[in-house]
Amino acid sequence: MEQLARLQPLHRVLKWQLIVLVMTAFFTVWWGVEVMYAATFGALIAVFNTLLMRWHIQRAVHTAKADAEKNLSSAYRCVAERWLVTIMMFAGGLGALKLEGFPLLLGFALTQLMLFLGNSNRA
Repeated sequence: MEQLARLQPLHRVLKWQLIVLVMTAFFTVWWGVEVMYAATFGALIAVFNTLLMRWHIQRAVHTAKADAEKNLSSAYRCVAERWLVTIMMFAGGLGALKLEGFPLLLGFALTQLMLFLGNSNRA
């Protein structure tokens, strides 16, 4: 299954996202516990999105296999779910948990950046 899904790049991204999450928590604690909670929650949004993408890829390997139409449908569903989950988690963090906005967004952006930097092709 590993070769069908090519999960290795996603595992590398996840590893870097977890490193950034820990670094975010470590470096933001000096500005206060509330800032650390907000930044860590923002980083967790990005990590959860990557885990959701990994789950969708594994699911597509088992259900869609070589059917291009089912694979495309699965890709659209993955994008829609990730987008919806991101909005819901931001709303929950800002609205229900009353976390500060800037550290939340900063933690998310830094961790989400690892999706692009950690998934670069290696020569």
